[in-house]
Amino acid sequence: MQKVFVVLVIFFSFLSAVVYAESPVLSDAQILKTIQNAVEWFRNAQEDSGHFRYEYMPFWDRYVDDDNMVRQAGGFYVLGEVAVKMAEDFDLQGNMKKAIGYFETNSLDSVFGGYDFQCLQKTANNCTLGGTSLLLVGLLDFVEAYPDFKNKYANLIEDYKNFVMAMKMSGAGFMEKYDLEKGKNQNFRESEFSNGEALLALARYYLYDPSDEVKMVIEDSLNYFIAKYRKQWDGNFYLWGMAALKSWYPLFPEEKYYIFVKDYTDWRIETQQKFKKSARNRCAYVEGVVSAYSVLEADMPSMEKRAKYLEEIDFWLTKSRVLQLKKTDTVKLIFGENSKILVVKKPLRAIGGFMTDWWEPFQRIDFTQHCLSAYLQKLKD
Repeated sequence: MQKVFVVLVIFFSFLSAVVYAESPVLSDAQILKTIQNAVEWFRNAQEDSGHFRYEYMPFWDRYVDDDNMVRQAGGFYVLGEVAVKMAEDFDLQGNMKKAIGYFETNSLDSVFGGYDFQCLQKTANNCTLGGTSLLLVGLLDFVEAYPDFKNKYANLIEDYKNFVMAMKMSGAGFMEKYDLEKGKNQNFRESEFSNGEALLALARYYLYDPSDEVKMVIEDSLNYFIAKYRKQWDGNFYLWGMAALKSWYPLFPEEKYYIFVKDYTDWRIETQQKFKKSARNRCAYVEGVVSAYSVLEADMPSMEKRAKYLEEIDFWLTKSRVLQLKKTDTVKLIFGENSKILVVKKPLRAIGGFMTDWWEPFQRIDFTQHCLSAYLQKLKD
């Protein structure tokens, strides 16, 4: 079903909360509850095949006829992050095993650039770098959280890692996709999103199995990205690039990485101030800032200097929380002089998921993914 934008005015029951002015900082208990509800939403969104239902219309009990393999992998990735950081609170082994089975079924085998690999299928003969990268990180999280499966999935991890390595271009970033029918005649094009996702995957793989080969690719990529984005800052690379440096910087705390993160984050925060009264979900933005803060706080002992970043994070986490659907939330549709109040049709499918927008009351898996990750990092990191 295609989206029909007939919603002219929306009133959620929680809009009496202060969301535009200064809001109170969320307590750890509030953040924990937010995480618990979001994880439960993902569990309820997962089908027996391991696939996550993609986009739900909770006030109509319908799903949008759409899907995206990168975002499927992103959902798996964030469950892996939860499994590692909150093992005492959640057992996600069953959910993650089902998802791995789904991704294996939708993976292709090929050879390119001297690497034998598997890659996550996007279309019949086309693989996605971003999706494969997030899948790899999720797998690495899975075997860390559940080490009894490390041997079982060791070859699969290696195969997905080889694909990311094969997509690295000399003197540049990573190819955003791979077409099995084109052989050597690929479309050598980068994607800012995929560049960051690939960098994150290799940084996490290096933590799992350090090697000079992987380290060389990461360092070459970082040097390229620092030079490239300093010429023209890019919002799309920021999220995953900061997540990668969060993992890489503690191992190799070079000043150039710290300065890059700080300058990039200062630019990113400045560009987002105009959206502080926006109703749209901006969890992907704050997720990037939370990742960057893990790098910045280590060498920023003055609370006065750190306050700028903490206040930005706290503002957006408080504001974003009102987009997480509760059972009592309603929407009011206005058609000329007529109006209609809609309630959540099936709470089990809706509660805990984050809305796209107050004016677009749908739940797409990537919005909940980004929100969940931001709250998780704030609570645990």
